[in-house]
Amino acid sequence: MSQRATVLALAAVLALGILTPAPAGPPPAQTKLVMAFVPSGEAQAILENGNRISHLLAEATGYAIESFVATSYAGVIEAMGAGRADVGWLSTFAYVIAHQKYGVEVRLVTVRFGLPFYNAEIITQADSGIASLADLKGKRFAFVDPASTSGYLFPLAGLKKAGYDPEKFFGQTVFAGSHNNVVLAVYQGRVDAGSVYDDARGTVQKNYPDVMQKLRVIWKSDPIPNDTVSFRRNLPAGVADRVTSALLHFSEDPDGLAALKALYEIEALADYHLLVTKYHVRVASLDAFYNPVRDVARYAGVNLEELIKPR
Repeated sequence: MSQRATVLALAAVLALGILTPAPAGPPPAQTKLVMAFVPSGEAQAILENGNRISHLLAEATGYAIESFVATSYAGVIEAMGAGRADVGWLSTFAYVIAHQKYGVEVRLVTVRFGLPFYNAEIITQADSGIASLADLKGKRFAFVDPASTSGYLFPLAGLKKAGYDPEKFFGQTVFAGSHNNVVLAVYQGRVDAGSVYDDARGTVQKNYPDVMQKLRVIWKSDPIPNDTVSFRRNLPAGVADRVTSALLHFSEDPDGLAALKALYEIEALADYHLLVTKYHVRVASLDAFYNPVRDVARYAGVNLEELIKPR
């Protein structure tokens, strides 16, 4: 073949490559994702708002998305570990456990009251005569869930720091399953006190208008990193990026913001860049933001693996 013919043939091949698109991956509609939500409040309300977010997220990404509310915090962790859930709206401590056990990756941090932090608190009835941790000796006490940061881990560490062993200190302890359940247990007198996030009382105020007056706070924890939107290990990076980007825009869209607020009272979401530039948090990575929780777990002597064993 002459040099001219060779050049022409090569040009034809190049032109064909330009005109013929490379094989594309599956269209977004063929990508199916499952989002799992922890039962920190009333399960039916969380499911309704979770479905609302799934619908909006499906519109924004082109993916087919379904959601469910687990019966426990451990349920979301195990679902992500087994590949039955791709995206988990994990509480702070649940994320720490899921990351250690299954390599779950945090992508977004929730923001409330303008901050990526919150506190745990212990509440009791205003007329209970309980004014300090010491007054809880022999009382009936409600935690939320063994994998709840504000509903278990930080109050546990706070009690131990004050010199009290919860296993011997209380007359009775129960796990109520959600923050709402703890608030109502204290409100209705089924327990004397309980641990929740601040201020979980407001989540039941619509049905119990006097809850803010009837229940008062007797203890607050140090700041706790807010809860997360996390992704299972080995989820394709492009898929995780697409979902993360769409969720970041939710708080800029009226429908998205309304869904976030109704879900878990979220007013914004932050990735690592926003955490550093907007909220001035100095950490090496988004995962490192949760190291204080790991420190508290070590101090409290909590075995992360034991927490999510079937009970």
